[in-house]
Amino acid sequence: MSILGVVVRVKPGHLDEVISELSAAPGLDIALNPGDGRLVAIIEDTQDTPAAQVMASIALLPQVLNTSLVYEYSGPDVTHAESPTNPDTRYQSWRTSLSQMAAGMDAGVAGAARQ
Repeated sequence: MSILGVVVRVKPGHLDEVISELSAAPGLDIALNPGDGRLVAIIEDTQDTPAAQVMASIALLPQVLNTSLVYEYSGPDVTHAESPTNPDTRYQSWRTSLSQMAAGMDAGVAGAARQ
């Protein structure tokens, strides 16, 4: 299981649009929205989607300036759907590109795709 705390910076004038997109993201809660283009999001793994995949998808949104991972917890305390590289848990490897992470590819799958 992973829990991520992420600061999201949004282009001026696009905050409502990004909040709307984030509200559809699995396992995501907006913890703080001061209204100035900064958001604090808490993202948890879901049965189908690793938290890192959600974070990568956010970073690739065109109206997002950047994301900063400010907190991360990873532990084996929740079993997830089988992963091609690890059938017991779905830890997300951080050794992939954002595009690969957003597509749900972990390091084992991404490495195999490059070969």
